[in-house]
Amino acid sequence: MKLQFAAALLVATFAAGAYAAPVQYTSEPVQINRTAKADYLGKIAAASPVTVLQKQGQKVKVRVEGWTLVEYPTQIFSEPGVRIEYASFDENNVVKTNPKAGEKVVQGNKWVKATAEGWIDARTLTSDLNGLWKKGAARHQQACSSCHAAPQPDHLTANQWASTLPERGGRVGHTRAGVNALMFKYLQAHAKK
Repeated sequence: MKLQFAAALLVATFAAGAYAAPVQYTSEPVQINRTAKADYLGKIAAASPVTVLQKQGQKVKVRVEGWTLVEYPTQIFSEPGVRIEYASFDENNVVKTNPKAGEKVVQGNKWVKATAEGWIDARTLTSDLNGLWKKGAARHQQACSSCHAAPQPDHLTANQWASTLPERGGRVGHTRAGVNALMFKYLQAHAKK
């Protein structure tokens, strides 16, 4: 009897839309498409939280949630004023803003809660965020201690890490792309507040 009740409750929860799928994380930067087959929309950054909405073979439809600038709604960040990017898109109409869910002004810039949906490769998802952080920390030690002692992640703020490790090259040769993408996100996630 208890099992039947639990099953009925689970069905009712799904039917009511109250079920929240567990959050997964991208293990690397991943392309996001409009459909399961193609139609490029943009990129989701490494270690970004996503909610799986639907599955079709090796592809999953995901939702990315965070904050976007009202004036430039093609990127989703972790929080207002902090340059921890979750996703960036090539088109303006992909990111859906929801000022009723949250609105904040940081240094004169208006931020609003935002979401975007699209299809990615299911094999790029993991629920093991701590495992991703361990990989990012290992890469940090490898990349940053060949010439000097690797600085602690909390040596800089998330925004300072974004300036220190540019997207394309830089004076030290380290970037936040390629093999360093997860390291970059690790440094930002563990940065000085």
